[in-house]
Amino acid sequence: MSLIRPAARVFVRRWAETALAALILALGLWWGLAGLGIVRLLGAVLALTGAALVWAAIQRARFQRAGDGPGQVELIEREIRYFGPRGGGFAALDTLTALSLSADAGFWLLETDQGTILAIPRAAAGAEALFDAFSSLDGLAIDHLLRISAQGAAPRARLIWRRPHRPLLT
Repeated sequence: MSLIRPAARVFVRRWAETALAALILALGLWWGLAGLGIVRLLGAVLALTGAALVWAAIQRARFQRAGDGPGQVELIEREIRYFGPRGGGFAALDTLTALSLSADAGFWLLETDQGTILAIPRAAAGAEALFDAFSSLDGLAIDHLLRISAQGAAPRARLIWRRPHRPLLT
């Protein structure tokens, strides 16, 4: 029996990275303001590093979706693998041509250059690794991704990213 409510446990797990980054920022500020000599310089560097970590952690926390979705997501050597109760599949990041969010905002839709679409539940176990995968896509604006993923259901799927076309002859 756990003493922590399940909703509180999910909240803590979602924001733990942000809290740790905020502690690093606070320690850097304390050293920077109260320290002397080299400690003050180290504090300033630590505060800047902490601020960058807080920014990245907030983006990751906004990307994550609470809940226990079906299946498991793995990211191994630039390949996204999804194992679900009714199937699954894989998609290499280099073969992705489009990234969309389903109309009900419950699935990431990954279209490959072979024409297949891999639907991954946003609340699947390990889906937080998709943030790193998506951020490596050429030309993807993270703020656009986070804004669309925060919206609810829509009449149709929303396109987030499409691979830029490269001319054959340059």
